[in-house]
Amino acid sequence: MKKIDITKFLILILLTLSGYLFLKYLGQTPLTSWDEAWYAEIARNILKTGGWFLLKWNGLPYFDHPPLGFWLMAISFKFIGVSELAARLPSAITGILSVLLVYALGKKLFAEKVGFLAGIILTTMPWFWLRSRQGNLDIILTFFMLLTIWLALKVKENFRWLPLLAISFGFALLTKTIIAIGLLPVIFLTIYKPKKEISIFYLLSSTFCFLIILTPWYLINYQTYGFNFLDRNIFVTGLKLPGAGALLSKSTLSSFNFQNSFRQIQNGISLWYKPYLVAFFFGLIFLPGRSFQVLYLWLGIYLLLFSTSLKAELWHFIILYPAISLLISAFLFKVSEKLARKLSLFNFFFLLVSVFIFWNSYRIIHGLYKDIVKNQPINEEVTLSQLAGQNQGTIFIDDDYWPAAVFYSQRKVYSLPHSTDTQIKTVKQLFLVNSHPFQLLTKQWILNRDQIDPKKYEVLKQIGDRVLIKSR
Repeated sequence: MKKIDITKFLILILLTLSGYLFLKYLGQTPLTSWDEAWYAEIARNILKTGGWFLLKWNGLPYFDHPPLGFWLMAISFKFIGVSELAARLPSAITGILSVLLVYALGKKLFAEKVGFLAGIILTTMPWFWLRSRQGNLDIILTFFMLLTIWLALKVKENFRWLPLLAISFGFALLTKTIIAIGLLPVIFLTIYKPKKEISIFYLLSSTFCFLIILTPWYLINYQTYGFNFLDRNIFVTGLKLPGAGALLSKSTLSSFNFQNSFRQIQNGISLWYKPYLVAFFFGLIFLPGRSFQVLYLWLGIYLLLFSTSLKAELWHFIILYPAISLLISAFLFKVSEKLARKLSLFNFFFLLVSVFIFWNSYRIIHGLYKDIVKNQPINEEVTLSQLAGQNQGTIFIDDDYWPAAVFYSQRKVYSLPHSTDTQIKTVKQLFLVNSHPFQLLTKQWILNRDQIDPKKYEVLKQIGDRVLIKSR
């Protein structure tokens, strides 16, 4: 079999595996409130209003995250209709492409076998698998970060690739606030080549491409909302601070929690965690070289950044999973290479490595499909929200599925007590001061606790303890 045929065969395996795992049953479960239904409603509003730059949710401005992920979701809605499948499709597609990019990076940095096994590992990391099946931004961001690193390797060979690198990096920043900025040292290390001439033309054109992609959204929103927009987008959401004033505070500069970072990684990659620890710590000793330096810089920068934040959640670490999968695969490959003095012995060791990776992958995926992927019926949140959307009266909610209520009712929904555009904050207050007809999504025990007179409302539908009522 020719080498080109082997490459096509390995790519086909990765496409088939990731496509099956990321696409099967993709649209058969309702959107979760945080963040799927939230993001899907923002994307649907883009099509409703034509506001591609001034994002809206539930009638209010939204600028926690830049718009690229919502644009992709809106395009998906445009072509195949508003649905759970369409909301999740951008994540699934970029998840599959990310697996192929990990293969390409492994092949370029180490060897084709490293890239292939790294692709298998990434596909079977539980939270990468899960987020690739959800309408979120993490996998889209990961894809553009991987594409940026791959283009950096191409720039090292030929400077003409620099404008494409700038575009990809701009797209990463346009997906999820400023987190991709941590990739800059990795890009510089990857590109750096002693005595390499820099083309001023490509440098200027790349800068132009980058600014054209990134600045319009920031300028339009700053012009419309002022500094409140930047404070929310950059400091509160991007840097996980209370606001700009907390940037240089003593508590911010002195807080490091590496234990939380490693715990979140363990929760996200499951059975790959122990191989990762072995590869991470022993690789520092035994595996020098530029390629490993790129992976360690990638991991080190983000471990440091996330360890300074008390709000770093499990899904934030997904951008490290490609580096982890490459590190595990490359470490096992190099160890096999060092242990083997003859080609036949190397093949034996690498066969053991391959068997271990496939065996571990099977255990993970078998558990995921057994516990998570089910043909679930429409749940009570969807049923009650859809019914509320069909009836007259302002909709209020005193429950934890606010975004789902907005998405499935296709109406504005006021949350008690979280809505900032109403003075009504409790169920008691709602019945006391609101003389207009209204509906309330709540729980029966809340009505009982607040001693709401049953004569003041009509039960439209009750499922379990959740109830939709209408004022009399």
